[in-house]
Amino acid sequence: MTASITEAKLLIVEDDVFFQRVLQKRLESEGYRVMVAADGREGMKAIVTWEPDLVLSDWMMPEVDGLELCQSVKTGLREAAPYFILLTAKGELSDKLLGLETGADDYLVKPCDHGELLARIRAGLRIIRLTQQLRGAVGELQMANAELSSTRDTLDRLREDVPVCSYCQRIRDERGEWHDLENYVMRRIKEGGPQQSCPECAAGSEGIERDGTRG
Repeated sequence: MTASITEAKLLIVEDDVFFQRVLQKRLESEGYRVMVAADGREGMKAIVTWEPDLVLSDWMMPEVDGLELCQSVKTGLREAAPYFILLTAKGELSDKLLGLETGADDYLVKPCDHGELLARIRAGLRIIRLTQQLRGAVGELQMANAELSSTRDTLDRLREDVPVCSYCQRIRDERGEWHDLENYVMRRIKEGGPQQSCPECAAGSEGIERDGTRG
């Protein structure tokens, strides 16, 4: 999926060659990248291989019609399915409801006004971008939750190894005495606990030793 309108990929699925070419020229003049297919089968192949952002499909076509194409795409690709606008001469309310219930995102009756068509396309692309942003935010939230869960697990393991007061956060040593965290750490160091130098301190000590040797 694309974020810029001028980079958006539109697929026209239309068996009427004249109407297909008219649509193609109009949409390309608006800066869209356009591919055409003559029927539902060609349309399905183009959707899988070219991965358009938005599909404009006629309803009445031989072999596989627009309604079947829409249903197959929405069922098979699920969240990865492109935005689908169904174009048809059928203007009855029952036909519109059937198209939308089958999975079409929008519905336009032919012949449709060019300005209205462009407005519907722009609205569809805005919905695509908002959906992408929402999915990205959800993904970031899931990562943050995973990190938080990992941190909690680590803290729980530390609490199992070192008893910590849930109120004052002091630590109990092996003799049953309670200490502030700083005092506890300093006492362990004085008692000969494992000690290491961080990279910065290690580098600093090496410089001091070299200076002392030269002196």
